[in-house]
Amino acid sequence: MPSAGAVTLGDLVGKVGVLRVECDRCFEAGRYLVANLIHEYGADAKLSEVLANFTADCPRRRPTSPARCEAGMPDLAGLRI
Repeated sequence: MPSAGAVTLGDLVGKVGVLRVECDRCFEAGRYLVANLIHEYGADAKLSEVLANFTADCPRRRPTSPARCEAGMPDLAGLRI
């Protein structure tokens, strides 16, 4: 069970095989195998931290950007974790 309500990569095992990351504002998208993400970041990595790593180079992540990056993981919306 994740601490403080944070969802981890390990929580996705057996529920999602591929994790999609998309941003409608930036028109960026990617697909990542959960097993590979666990190998790279560890099963205890919080999804919020993984998403921050994916979008770290996005110019719209800057606080001064008028059109902020809205990257998210759409497959998780209906998932019970």
